[in-house]
Amino acid sequence: MKKKFSHVITVVFIFSGMFLTRCDLDQDVKTITFKDGSKYTGQLKGAMKQGFGKYAWSNGDVYEGEWNNDAMQGKGAFAWANGDRYEGRWSSGRRQGKGIMKYADGALYDGEWNNNERSGQGTMTKSNGEKYTGQWQSGVANGYGVHVWPDGSKYEGEWKDGKRQGQGVMTGADGIVERGKFLNDVFVGK
Repeated sequence: MKKKFSHVITVVFIFSGMFLTRCDLDQDVKTITFKDGSKYTGQLKGAMKQGFGKYAWSNGDVYEGEWNNDAMQGKGAFAWANGDRYEGRWSSGRRQGKGIMKYADGALYDGEWNNNERSGQGTMTKSNGEKYTGQWQSGVANGYGVHVWPDGSKYEGEWKDGKRQGQGVMTGADGIVERGKFLNDVFVGK
């Protein structure tokens, strides 16, 4: 029968830019408490977070998921103290790839991320029912997309920097259709 050992080691050294004040070891799972009150429970490789773990910052933010070389990497969930929550892919500590962001105000983005910004294909649904599905770049609508407003108005076409720009079709709630060119969010004609 294999014995289970628990150790408590108190050391002080720099770990991810914070001072480590306590490290509890229980076979493969380690618990580290930092001087500022932050806490990591999970796998380590040497002095670096590696594998699966949970990091709770002293400000109330929490990440639980995969780590590689001390950075959030792979699948994971991050909950901010303000109520925002992201579940999805991470790379080098940043949202990267497919993920779902639920905002505290009720908005939800389901789509692709690049370097912590909405980028690629995705859908943003606001709490009032307003919805955009299409291409994103640098966190805003860029490329082709469809936007539907709560009153039933709908725009389908090209976007640039979050504004209707290029060819598109705007159908108002009253049924009036504007088909043609848009410039800086304004219909300018055919």
